[in-house]
Amino acid sequence: MIRATTGGVMRGYRKNLMSSFIASNKARETVLTQRNFNSYAEAPADAARAFRLRMSRLTVNSQHKINEDAYYKYQGAFSCLDSVSKLVDTQNGGTQLQTLKSTTQKMLNDPTGDARTQLAKVLDEMSQTIVQTMNQKYGDSFIFAGADGYNVPFEVKSENGVNRLYYRGVPVDAAEPNVMKDATGEKFVRVVNGQVDINDPYGDNLPAGTPVNYLKMDNLTIISKDEYDKLYAMPNVELDANGQCKRYSKVDGEFQAIPPMDPDNAPPEDTTIYYQRLQADGTSFDPPQFITTDQYNEEVDRHNEPAAVLMGIDSGAANPADPVIVEVDKDGVPTKNGGYYLLVDDKPQVISQEDYDTAKLNADKLDYMVNQEKRFVDIGLGFKENENGNLIESSGFNECLNGLTFLGYGMDEDGDPKNMYSIVQRLKEIAESVPDGQDWSDDTYNEFFGLVGKLEDAASNFKTEYTNMDAGTLKLKNNLDILEDSFYNLDEQTANLEDVNMVEAISSFIWAEYCYNAALKVGNSILSQSLMDYMS
Repeated sequence: MIRATTGGVMRGYRKNLMSSFIASNKARETVLTQRNFNSYAEAPADAARAFRLRMSRLTVNSQHKINEDAYYKYQGAFSCLDSVSKLVDTQNGGTQLQTLKSTTQKMLNDPTGDARTQLAKVLDEMSQTIVQTMNQKYGDSFIFAGADGYNVPFEVKSENGVNRLYYRGVPVDAAEPNVMKDATGEKFVRVVNGQVDINDPYGDNLPAGTPVNYLKMDNLTIISKDEYDKLYAMPNVELDANGQCKRYSKVDGEFQAIPPMDPDNAPPEDTTIYYQRLQADGTSFDPPQFITTDQYNEEVDRHNEPAAVLMGIDSGAANPADPVIVEVDKDGVPTKNGGYYLLVDDKPQVISQEDYDTAKLNADKLDYMVNQEKRFVDIGLGFKENENGNLIESSGFNECLNGLTFLGYGMDEDGDPKNMYSIVQRLKEIAESVPDGQDWSDDTYNEFFGLVGKLEDAASNFKTEYTNMDAGTLKLKNNLDILEDSFYNLDEQTANLEDVNMVEAISSFIWAEYCYNAALKVGNSILSQSLMDYMS
C-alpha cells in the first residue's frame, strides 16, 4: 500500500504544472513564429532539406534576375534596331533609303547643285542617326558594346575632313591588305625601290635593315601569256590585191564581198562593213569569222597601246638593272617562267610592313570582337565546365550584342566598305564631290549607284541579323517563365517543410493553455491553506 504524503503530491503537481507550462509556451512560440522548427537540433532531417531548398531558391532567384536583365537588354536592343530598320527598309515606301533611291536620280544632274547639297545633308543625318541609335544604353552599360559595356562602342573621328567610324577604338573599315605572297601565304613579296627582284622575290638575300615594303594586288590583274598575246596582237584579216582590208557586207544573213574602194560604186552609208579574220597561217577559219570595222580598229588601238605589265629586275642577270617582266603562276605567286603576267592599271601600289601589320591587327581585332568575343551568364542552363576547365557554351547564355554584327565591318572584294555608316558617308562624299553647275560623269554616277546597291545589301544583312535576334529573345522569355515556375515550386516546398498549419497550431495552443489553466486550478484545490490565508 502506497501512502500519499503532502510532499509527494506537491512534487507531482509541480512536475505536471511545469510540463503544462512548457507545452503552452511551445505552442505559443509555434503560433507566433509560424514555423515547424527554429533550430537544426529540433528537426535535423527537415532542417537539412530546408537548407538545400533555400540554397536552390537563392540560386534560382539570382538566375532569374540575370535572365531578366538580359531579357530587358534585348528588348532595348530591339527598340534601337527597329529605329535603324525603318531608316534602311527597302520594302515600305516613305523610308529614307527608299526616298534616296527614288529621288537621287533627279538630284544628280541638278544644275545649281542645291539638290546635291541637300542630298549630302540627308545622307549625313542618316548616318549620324544610325550611330547615335547604336550607342544607346541599358542601365549603366551600352547595349551594343559587346563584352565591354562600359565604354561607348561607336565613335566618329574626322580624318582630313572625312568622317571615319571606329568601334571600341578600331576603324570599322579595317581589312587585311591584299598583298602578294608565296603559295603558303606566310612569305611576303618584298619590294625594293618600287621593284620586285624575280631572282629574290621574298628578299631572302637583302641586307639587314633594308626597308620592308609589300606589293599590293589591288590594281593588278592576272592574265596568261597566251591571253595577253591574243588580246594585244595585231588583228590578222584578209587583204585584197591592193593590200587593203577586203570588205564584206551582210545581206539576208550572208556575207558578200564588196568591190574595192570605188566612189562610183560605194555601198549605202548605213552599211556595216566587215573584215574576215584569218588564222595565224593566213587561212580562213571554219566556219569563217568576221569582225566589224569598229572592232578591228579597237584591236588595232589596243595593239598599239597595250596595257602596262608589272616590271621588275633580275639581280642574277648579267645586267641586273635592266627591267624584266615579273611572271607569276595562276595564283599570282612570283615564279620564273610562270606563264602569267600582272596587268597594272596604274603604277604598282606598295604598303610598308608596319602599315600592313597595323591593318591586319585591326582586322583581326574586329573579327575577334564579332565572332569570338563572348560573355556568358548563368540563366539556369547548367553553367558547367568541361574537363579542360572551359565553360560548356550550351550551359550558359551569351549576352554579348556587338553592333558590328548588325552594321557590318571590313571591306569587300571591290575595296568598298561593308559598314552601313561608312557606305552612307561615302555616298555623301560623292554627292559633295561634283562641282556646282556640272553634271555627274558616268564613272561617278556608276560608283554612286553601285554603292546604293551595296547599301541595300548591307540593309538586307541588317534585317537578317535583326530577325535572328528574335530567337535569343524568345529563349530568354521562355527561360524566364521556367525560372519563375521553379521559384514558386521551391517556395511551396520550403513552406510545406518549414511553415506550420495555423489551424492546427492555434488549436494546439488553445488546448495547451487550457491544460495549463486546469493545472493551476487543480493546484488551488489540493494545496492546504496557510495561517496567512486564514488571517486574510
